[in-house]
Amino acid sequence: MYQNSKFKIFLIISIIVILTIFFIWQNSEVVITNYQYVNNKLPSSFNSFTIVHISDLHNKNFYGRLPKEVKDINPDIIVITGDLIDRRSTKIDIAIEFVQQISEIAPIYYVSGNHEQLSAKYGILKEKLQRHKVQIMDNFYKVLNKDGYQIGLLGIADPAIHQTEGDYLWDDGSGYAREQLDKLLGDMDTDFNILLSHRPELFHVYKDMNVDLVFSGHAHGGQIRLPFIGGLVAPNQGLFPKFTDGVYSDGDTSMVVSRGLGNSVFPVRIFNRPELVAVTLIRPPA
Repeated sequence: MYQNSKFKIFLIISIIVILTIFFIWQNSEVVITNYQYVNNKLPSSFNSFTIVHISDLHNKNFYGRLPKEVKDINPDIIVITGDLIDRRSTKIDIAIEFVQQISEIAPIYYVSGNHEQLSAKYGILKEKLQRHKVQIMDNFYKVLNKDGYQIGLLGIADPAIHQTEGDYLWDDGSGYAREQLDKLLGDMDTDFNILLSHRPELFHVYKDMNVDLVFSGHAHGGQIRLPFIGGLVAPNQGLFPKFTDGVYSDGDTSMVVSRGLGNSVFPVRIFNRPELVAVTLIRPPA
């Protein structure tokens, strides 16, 4: 009887230790996902142009490991699609230290997420980002030039900019997104356009507005991922969300969704490691 009790205690402790190690690994070891995006509308000079996509850091501290991963990819630009901070426990210094470390690797373009727009400290964050030459793309557009050719880069602020803490999960923000995109695209005269927008559930808006390529986050990969099912839950999408990670295409519009790096309300990722995304633009041979 005594030996049996000792074995049960040993077994319980072993299971706890194994699960602890597993959860630490699941939430701390970053995976790099590489995609090739092919489009014959791309100017020839942008062939092999590489974009690193970062999303949903939620002020998680990776203690200097992320910048090395980004540097090894050797991107032409870095895009950040919101939620660098978490509004419930805002640690601006962690986000800014990370941005400072990667700012010497490539130009950085950033749009806000719902956590920034609902945070009283977003103004402070923007000021510090701009000190490190980060281009704030909230409802803004910029032309990227390379060897005499151009592509358009657009960004829309997260719809929470006009919402409150209580209603942002219920107002899908599609009207706001459509209005901002209509303004930005009306000012653009480039044939190929890239959009930075935090919300993947607004893919139908991006398609209707004929955006070529979208970078998005927000879904945290569905937080818990199961084989053959995918992500279980995502903000603004609910249970069994449609857009959680990878590349989604409909007609001429494609969207790259990052699983993100950090956590918010639910503190644990399961079968869903933090993700850096690298997208290489490819112009097919004539």
